[in-house]
Amino acid sequence: MHTIYWYLLVLLSSVLMGVATIVEKFSLKIEHATAFSSALAPLVTLFSLVFLPWANFDVSAQQLAILIALGALNAYVFLLSARVFKHGEISIASPAFSSLPTLFVVLLAFPFLGEVLSPFQYIVIAAMILATYMLVFRVKKSAAPGFDSNKYRYMIVFYSVLSAVGTIISRYLLISMNPYTFLILTGIFMSASYTILITVRYGGVKEIVSSLKMYKLPLVAQAILTLGYRATYFVALTVAPVSLAQPLRNTFYVVITVVFAGSLFNEKGIVKKLALALMLVFFAYLLTLNI
Repeated sequence: MHTIYWYLLVLLSSVLMGVATIVEKFSLKIEHATAFSSALAPLVTLFSLVFLPWANFDVSAQQLAILIALGALNAYVFLLSARVFKHGEISIASPAFSSLPTLFVVLLAFPFLGEVLSPFQYIVIAAMILATYMLVFRVKKSAAPGFDSNKYRYMIVFYSVLSAVGTIISRYLLISMNPYTFLILTGIFMSASYTILITVRYGGVKEIVSSLKMYKLPLVAQAILTLGYRATYFVALTVAPVSLAQPLRNTFYVVITVVFAGSLFNEKGIVKKLALALMLVFFAYLLTLNI
């Protein structure tokens, strides 16, 4: 795959993820985060079967064991993000979920994947992380009421670490694994994890079915968007350095969510957030100069 193609796939993934986040925010105004996530996972898995003709299930026992663990990890990470999006502002949550995971991914990619970028690229990534930090922590408290609580700050940090670990594991597997096989199997194991969780703590499969009946349209839309941004990103990761793909994907994602958050959810401080978002676009351009 030519480098320009994986770059375009990453860009498409970020757009789809941004739209999916907006749909999710609307849905979580009325739906419980756990019920929403548990109902969404099997839908995504079901829709992912469209990629069966291109999948190859020649998977080793070691890869299968890692996939099972990764499915459980991704399920918990997705649930954490749903809880934060439900209670916080999207124009604050999305930058938070972009800057910190990016930092951890870049730090972990060197020792575990042997990925080395140029000094200039590391400087640009550092500037991108700083700009996103300004979006998250340097706004007025009244502009981010959902994040005054340490509980949600800790959730963001915990999410960031686990998300970065999951991304590194994904890149490790995708170096030698068919991306469509990876997509289908991780979806199956995520769905299994949610089913176990909701059975142990809540109403079980009946609650999943109830959510699907009550919120059919937003869940279907969210599932299609989620499948789209995962598939495009996983295909890109078969050839792209994750320490480069992750910052690019998250940068455009931040811009999309910040711009739309102002008009759709009447969030405060949008002018400052938009200025920082445009700065991120410029940094993303600098990051791609050597691609």
